[in-house]
Amino acid sequence: MRLSLASSLEATPPGCATSSALARWYAEQPAVRRLWAIRAADEPMLRVIVLLEPSPDGDEISPAWMAHGSRWARDLRERLADAVQLERIDGPLPEEFEIDGEGAVLSALCWRDSTALEA
Repeated sequence: MRLSLASSLEATPPGCATSSALARWYAEQPAVRRLWAIRAADEPMLRVIVLLEPSPDGDEISPAWMAHGSRWARDLRERLADAVQLERIDGPLPEEFEIDGEGAVLSALCWRDSTALEA
């Protein structure tokens, strides 16, 4: 599946409980720069893909992932009452990037990423 970074500026569908819960979770996680939620038609698990903020002293994102990744995944499963596969991608990203698999993007959140406004 190819995702365009421009698509991350699209509005969340109104009335979508999953998207609203993801938006609230994203707002509470300052270490998460961008978030995409993807649901495949033939897959029961929701894929949540995050791009993290780099550390203040460089571009390293692994410490935040190692410190919070398991808790974030558990928190998302509880909030969404759904099976969630939390993944991270490393940046910086090209104009488009590819994610293995097919599916529909349910949410694409990036209001914390100032580079999204440059496109």
